[in-house]
Amino acid sequence: MDNLNINLKLYGNLNKYIKNYDHKKGVTLRLDSNWILIDVVTRIGIPENRISLILAGDKIVSLNYRVKNNDIIKIFSQIGGG
Repeated sequence: MDNLNINLKLYGNLNKYIKNYDHKKGVTLRLDSNWILIDVVTRIGIPENRISLILAGDKIVSLNYRVKNNDIIKIFSQIGGG
């Protein structure tokens, strides 16, 4: 099975799910092929309801997006306030 690498960048308070997260570089994950984003999110432990927006490059994608080698994935958290 082929491996692929993705660069994951987390915004808002989602960085707390990855120990020693680097805000400038994000984190590179090495995955087996055929992963979809819900698999990545589940593996990291980010609750789905904490996610408001996901970009693959500059394109808005869903949790059903199949990741590709060298993807830059940006995940943004819900913003609350009052």
